Parts: sequence; structure tokens; C-alpha cells
Amino acid sequence: MSSVELPDDNDKSLSSASTSPCPSPKPHRLLPNNLYVVLYNFKARREDELDLKAGYKVTVIDTSDPAWWKGKCFGRVGYFPYNYVTKVQPGERPLQVTHNLQVSDGDSGLTLLRDQIVIQIGEELDGMVVIRNAENKQGICPVKFLQEV
Repeated sequence: MSSVELPDDNDKSLSSASTSPCPSPKPHRLLPNNLYVVLYNFKARREDELDLKAGYKVTVIDTSDPAWWKGKCFGRVGYFPYNYVTKVQPGERPLQVTHNLQVSDGDSGLTLLRDQIVIQIGEELDGMVVIRNAENKQGICPVKFLQEV
């Protein structure tokens, strides 16, 4: 999917900022480099674990255990399985799929399931967006089948 490049307003502001002697930062566009989105619901079984729902955003604060990460969500701190989250990069947006559907990925197609969390990459173009799933497989999806989380 690297041949499909969508314009990103963030890139424009960065290039114009680099020519200015005093760039004005845009804090609302900046994400901490440890921001993740929850892919699946997780019910805490111990007091030191976090209850998480798909779509929640988690700030990861400790990845020293390969299976259980420590994070902060809605002011609570606790552990959760590392593979229940995916990193959100600047310019990306977590979305929830509203219907089961098959979308184009350039090969055999990508199946999306209702309530699945996907990440939008880049901007919308003609009612379509490039998304990636938990396995980092990309596809092109109509925005009408996606909603903000």
C-alpha cells in the first residue's frame, strides 16, 4: 500500500515550521510516543490489572515484562496483556468498524468485523481511508463503515 500516499496536513505544518525562525507548536496534533489504543476488551482479574474496553486509549509506562505491560487509562494505573493494544503514531486515528465487510488490500482482501478497532493512516480522500488492523495489514475502507472511538 506504499504506493497510495494520502496528504497529511501535519506534514505541511512541519515543513513550513522548519523555515520559520520561531515555529509555533501545535500541541493538539502531538501525541506522546507511548500512546496506544486498546484492540480488545480485557477484564481485570487482579487488583493490579486494568479493566480495558476496545477503543480506550492507554499511556504505556512500563514494558519491561514481555507479556504484561503497565499503563495508565482514565487516571488508573495497572497491568494488561501487551498484545491487547497497538501503538498510535502522530497523524493516525483509532476507529471502530460498524459492519462486517471485506475491503481491498491490493492482494486477496482484508476482512473487517463489526466493532473491530482499526487505525486510520493519513487523511480521507473521496470518502475512503487507508486503515491498518492489529496485524499491521493495510486496506482501503469507505469511511461510512467507520466511527470515531
